[in-house]
Amino acid sequence: MVILLSNYPVMKAFNVTPIVRIPEDLQLPLMLIKEELKSRKLFTALNEAGLYNCYFQPHLDFLILRSVGLDDGTDETFAEYDKIIQKRSRKIDADYDGIMKQALKVYAELQAIKKARKKYDREQNG
Repeated sequence: MVILLSNYPVMKAFNVTPIVRIPEDLQLPLMLIKEELKSRKLFTALNEAGLYNCYFQPHLDFLILRSVGLDDGTDETFAEYDKIIQKRSRKIDADYDGIMKQALKVYAELQAIKKARKKYDREQNG
């Protein structure tokens, strides 16, 4: 499955035609997720090489959670999110399509959590 962001500057620079147009409201969350996946992959490799607790590691977690509507601030939400990001970051390689595929899976898993929580809240309140 090949999915390209139509408004992504690199894709425009290489004059690549998108196969699937990502809705504009999903572009920011997907870009943040892709960058977090790549960052996690890099810093995991650095940890394995013996470089621990690097101050320069970006943390996009709360921006991602806010952009997908899961910014309730609970440890449970963050733990679920972190588990998903860790799992998916181990599955990426230096390949645009592969990273995008994992980012879409992260987004889908986060939306499933959001949907399940809304359903639970409705059942509890009504």
